[in-house]
Amino acid sequence: MKTIPVILLTLLFPFLARGEKSFTDIVLLNSYHPTFKWTADITRGVLDEFSDAGKYRVFVEYMDSKRFQNKEYIEQLREVYRRKYSSAEIDGIIISDNNAFDFFLRYGDRIWGDVPVAFCGNNNIRDYKIDTTQFKGVNEQINIDSTLHLIKQLHPDLDELIVISDSTVSGRIFSNQFIETVTTKHPDLKYRMVKAKSPEQLTYELKNICSDHKVIYLLSLYIRRNGIPREMIQESGLFHNNCQAPIYSNWDFLFGDFMVGGVVIRGWDQGREAARIMKKMLQGKANIPWLAPTPEKLMLDYRQLNKNGINYSALTPKPILLNKPENPFERFQRELIIVTSILAFLLIIILILLRVISQKRKAEKQLMQSENRLEMALEGANEGLWDVDFLSGDVFLSQRFAQLLLYHNPNEIGFNTSTYATLFHHDDQQQVSEAFQMHKNGHAQMFHCEARLRTKPGNYIWFSIHGKITERDESQNPLRMVGTITEIQSQKEFEEQLKEAKEKAEESDRLKSAFLANMSHEIRTPMNAILGFTELMNVEASPENDNRRYLEMIKNSGENLLNIINDIIDISKIESGQLQIKKETFDLHNLLGDIRNICINLMQQKKKSGIELLVKHGIDDDNFFINSDPYRLQQILLNLLTNAIKFTEKGYIQIQYTIKDQKTLTFEVKDSGQGIDPKHKNIIFERFRQVDESSVKRFGGTGLGLAITKSLITMMKGEIWFESEPGEGSTFFFTLPCEFKTLKAGVHF
Repeated sequence: MKTIPVILLTLLFPFLARGEKSFTDIVLLNSYHPTFKWTADITRGVLDEFSDAGKYRVFVEYMDSKRFQNKEYIEQLREVYRRKYSSAEIDGIIISDNNAFDFFLRYGDRIWGDVPVAFCGNNNIRDYKIDTTQFKGVNEQINIDSTLHLIKQLHPDLDELIVISDSTVSGRIFSNQFIETVTTKHPDLKYRMVKAKSPEQLTYELKNICSDHKVIYLLSLYIRRNGIPREMIQESGLFHNNCQAPIYSNWDFLFGDFMVGGVVIRGWDQGREAARIMKKMLQGKANIPWLAPTPEKLMLDYRQLNKNGINYSALTPKPILLNKPENPFERFQRELIIVTSILAFLLIIILILLRVISQKRKAEKQLMQSENRLEMALEGANEGLWDVDFLSGDVFLSQRFAQLLLYHNPNEIGFNTSTYATLFHHDDQQQVSEAFQMHKNGHAQMFHCEARLRTKPGNYIWFSIHGKITERDESQNPLRMVGTITEIQSQKEFEEQLKEAKEKAEESDRLKSAFLANMSHEIRTPMNAILGFTELMNVEASPENDNRRYLEMIKNSGENLLNIINDIIDISKIESGQLQIKKETFDLHNLLGDIRNICINLMQQKKKSGIELLVKHGIDDDNFFINSDPYRLQQILLNLLTNAIKFTEKGYIQIQYTIKDQKTLTFEVKDSGQGIDPKHKNIIFERFRQVDESSVKRFGGTGLGLAITKSLITMMKGEIWFESEPGEGSTFFFTLPCEFKTLKAGVHF
């Protein structure tokens, strides 16, 4: 008889799955049975999210593994699912709770294929070694810490907390989580662990330990009766008959004359969140975290609070109260607000009507005065008035309008809606039409444009034209439009002069920067020759000879001058737009090693043996290849390290990088030097500026290093900032967007 359902499902399901696929097929694999409230809530959450029946089709399966767990039963389930889905193309799987997850890991690929999987209800998901690109879901984590804080707030005189769990996998996990939380965050809490094995044993335990000033924290309670466990809420009689202590838990299905409350999680929330994750995976969205946090809520049962005499008024944040009775005002609050609003509205209407009657004549008088003032204002502002009637095609033009176009009266113009184009310059007709259409279609609140109008002598003058549609028909077509024109010929001529002056200034600045770059290059070439020959002479000179000391002075001064010239070249190239970022693939660790050797030589030259130079890598690999500009990155780091060496007498200088995300590195250069006063924070990156003018005499420098550094980082699409306290050193940070060419497997961002 057991094979009949298997055969029927095998025969019927292919017919359901055939045909052209116009929707997405999802399988919801539940660990437990449909009457189990947790499973029912998860199923309802998933189906609510996939409520679009025309796009998604969800097949709900119940393994019923809480009641039946033998190997033969699981094997039969596997065979049923294999035959049932053998002809179906499933697009995704949603798994609820641990047993279904274990079942899928063992048989899923052979039954449904390599499909995306979303999960929920799995309380030890981090113990699995899974492909996080295929598996994504909700990290079921009960908030034991917040629930313990809640219990302490509501029961300040608590003597002992009774913690009840069972021997199921979930019960053992929750027990371990509780012990870890108490040990690390609530070491002062006195508690007793009770492991429920049978109804008789739990009854005995409750009768002997329950007393005043004790509270029960229920983690898990699935006791087998006749070989099959019941739901936790069905065991409430054990507590009602043997212990009257308040009960707290993290499961919403325990509300209903049982528990007081807690920071609870709901099956519906987890099911809906898992369905949302599945939607994102099917849509191919990137950057989906493989574990989403568990939605949770602080909820209390109002009846249980009163029953146990618990004062919750001081709780923050405020909890969600269940089963709280409504008072008459709250019950009919909406109706009272509606009636009061209607009465207030009627009273306002009466007052308005009385006021309208008394001010009607006054308004008419004010309107006439307003029209007179408008006419005088237009005359004083030297503006012409126009009024268009779209139904008749007539256009009213004021006397001032005609005078602005050098006519004696408006009738000479002969202007109407069919001949308007002849009045505008042909190059401006298109933009006038576009401005009108934007205003007509509601994209612009006002009609505004600048155009040239033809005068009586035939020449064109610039005008600023403003207007607004004042009347429309039922189809929102314009009926009337009113506006003004203002002469702006002088303004346009002045704008043209400003434009020419700006272009000349920009060209002059560009030529100046180009000249400076070329001249700096010409200076650097002979300077390199001087340094080279100085080095040759220095090699041949005797160590005791004064000439050798003089040659060293010449060499050092020449190198300083060459560095200044290089800074000037970089600044001039940046200003003239000639500096380019040239990306290539290189080993960042080798580059940091070269920089370290350069800095060690520099510290030896500066006789700063009391400084320790530290280099830290963001990963443990010997090599780390990235794609960026190695020369500019080295220049940036050396500028920052040179400053650190300059202003640090003893202590340490540290350079390190960390991986911020998949395409960004963050570098840090930290020193134990003299630090930077906060008042200099806004000038530190300005050109030719140093935080203290006395440092120029003592340490040298032009004030260009940090300005060049910031410009280079900006060109490489990064950001730079620093943290510093006087006397405690400084830390400079900057980000570097780049492409990672190699990275050790298993590194997550």
